[in-house]
Amino acid sequence: MNSNKRHKKVCLSGNDECRVVFCPDCGTLEINLGEHTVRTNTESLHLLSSVLNHAKVQLAQMQNKLPATPSMRLGRVH
Repeated sequence: MNSNKRHKKVCLSGNDECRVVFCPDCGTLEINLGEHTVRTNTESLHLLSSVLNHAKVQLAQMQNKLPATPSMRLGRVH
């Protein structure tokens, strides 16, 4: 791959704080979280999605078991 070539980046999802962009020419995905960028491939994106979904379920279960005190509340995860 020619590193001087300008990549065509397509935003797949997100906003200013968090987004996923894709380069159809080389197949690279970029996950942008604020100032941080992680470059990966589609297989790793699917794995990350699965791990995050599992974490959301675990967190929801934990929140349902914890007392609803302000200091213990973790906040909503989308």
